[in-house]
Amino acid sequence: MATRVSKKENETNENQTEIDENVRCGFMGYYPPFIQILASKKAYVLIFGLVGMVQYAMDSYTIATLSTLERRFKIPSKISGFISCSWDIGTFLSAMVMAYIGSRGHKTRWVAFGTFISGVSSLISVLPHIIYGPGEDALAIAMPYNNITSLVKFDSSSICGIGSLEQEDCSEGSDDSFVSSFILVVSNMMMGASTCMYWTLGVAYLDDNVRKNKIAWLLAISVCLRMLGPTLGSVLASIALEMYIEPSLTPRITTSDPRWIGAWWFGWIPFGILSILLAFTMALFPRQLPRAVVREKKSSKKSPVSEKPTLSIKDFNDAVKRLISNRILMFNVMSSVFYIFGLMAYWTFMPKYIETQFRTTSSEASLITGAVGLLFTALGVMVSGAVISRFKPRPRVLAAWNVLTESLDAIGIISFAFIGCSVNDLHGSWNSDGTWNLLAECNSHCNCGPSVKYEPICSSDKTTTFYSPCHAGCTNTTFINNTKMFTGCSCIPDTGIATESFCPTKCYNSFLFFLVLLCILNFFAATGRAGNAIIQFRAVSQDDKSISIGFAEALSSALTYIPAPVIYGSMLDYSCMVWGQTCGETGNCWLYYDETMRYILNFTSGGFVFIAVLLDCAVWYYVKGLQIYDNDDETDKAEQEEMVVLPRSNNERSTDDNSKEINNIDDT
Repeated sequence: MATRVSKKENETNENQTEIDENVRCGFMGYYPPFIQILASKKAYVLIFGLVGMVQYAMDSYTIATLSTLERRFKIPSKISGFISCSWDIGTFLSAMVMAYIGSRGHKTRWVAFGTFISGVSSLISVLPHIIYGPGEDALAIAMPYNNITSLVKFDSSSICGIGSLEQEDCSEGSDDSFVSSFILVVSNMMMGASTCMYWTLGVAYLDDNVRKNKIAWLLAISVCLRMLGPTLGSVLASIALEMYIEPSLTPRITTSDPRWIGAWWFGWIPFGILSILLAFTMALFPRQLPRAVVREKKSSKKSPVSEKPTLSIKDFNDAVKRLISNRILMFNVMSSVFYIFGLMAYWTFMPKYIETQFRTTSSEASLITGAVGLLFTALGVMVSGAVISRFKPRPRVLAAWNVLTESLDAIGIISFAFIGCSVNDLHGSWNSDGTWNLLAECNSHCNCGPSVKYEPICSSDKTTTFYSPCHAGCTNTTFINNTKMFTGCSCIPDTGIATESFCPTKCYNSFLFFLVLLCILNFFAATGRAGNAIIQFRAVSQDDKSISIGFAEALSSALTYIPAPVIYGSMLDYSCMVWGQTCGETGNCWLYYDETMRYILNFTSGGFVFIAVLLDCAVWYYVKGLQIYDNDDETDKAEQEEMVVLPRSNNERSTDDNSKEINNIDDT
């Protein structure tokens, strides 16, 4: 009889220890009292939001530096688009599997593991610069003024009649472009595979551990913190691109010169360090938060406890079948797929779009994209989260609001096609095959071949931009007050004088109108995202929640994130007027036909968003009767009655202050 009692006591102690470890912060058997304050939804929302902020900052930083990568490694937009979408290839390959496996394990540990891998991947992204350095073009532009021999050789390479006689240096072949692109693709795939755990498992953990009535507000807070990430990434990209690619060198050109190559690699270092630090912090969170255990115990008294799902291929296949047969989920996910496809043109190529349409620098475009538009997006998410938590609108109201906001978004996107600065000041003419001819009678004697580097100059009357001094027929160079001047230009009547860089344009009014409309659209579009996420969470069972998020991520990656950047990149290449060439191979596009770019991108994007509107109408039809909130009164009573019986280990009984901290958490 004594033996039986002993066994029961042992089983009780083991169960208490297991439950105790599940609700206490720590790692590998170490649960110090001073970190138990993390065992709260407030702490989790903060750390979860910070992890998302850094990860989305890395994505934004990648996009902001794409045009610089094109110039540095001489790659077309379809290749840079593939570099961007390789992030999502990693997500597609791992999202569902990792969501399924992680949902059966310790969710926050899996999120921490993914965050650590993303930090390592960030540091790998610096390797192309470490291996290949700034490149020959960047070194040539940074030659000091007192290096007369090198300066004369560099300046003469684009002068009429001399550039064609120069032997093009092909010692820096295409290997650096291929290897660097490969490294960046692998790095981005690792980031995509690792960061998918953040959303699929991190959001599921949040939804599992808070009251259903409050998920909208808490999700909005975490999304708001996450939305600061693109702003952080864009601001850091702006700072990095203001620096020369090799900070130890002093370039002879300014940031307004289209040949400027900024320090694209710089931001990956702090991102890598921050990710690794946040990974260790995320790993400290318990399997469940204390209040979630209370609600779970109360729920188990009312209804039988469901059998713990097993980890098997059959269970995985059954879960996928349930998701595919769920009409609300499928219409909601497909609506998001088409909506995101429509916006991918701006998410991926917005800095390039602003550079081309409004003649801004890379750093200015990155700063504007992050600091202006994305802040309004974060504000929209916060407002919608507060409204949903306060007024608890019915599912059909949430779906109808999505239809309205996406309709406004589609109309606004199409209107972008008519906003821009159509400055056709490039010297040349159209060929019969639709290509731009830079040669004319005035420069025919200069023999300006494909090897002539892109070095735009502006005529003295500020009306005509030339591809290079050679194409302007210039025969001499001089420096006046550190300003490079070209003289004897046969294509410039009267003075025959030109200055560096393209001619200035007056785009302020159009640019301001574009920014105002962009901010308005971002705000209203963001107000529908919280409702969209809540409908997705509530349309599936508790056991299928994590895998449903992974399913949505995998589907979005396969149908949107992977193909969209490549497709839109090809559209940009189609609108290219002048391609750069190196050693007989086509490189990056230097000049675009701005009207073609506006029409093809904005009309295509608007069409995809309109398809999303139609699918959201189907969501509105089927979502009637969906239960998306729980009962406040019953939940409050459960927490008050059961919080006192949560087990604690013997060595933690002295940490009453921490328990009071948990009990005093407000109801949000």
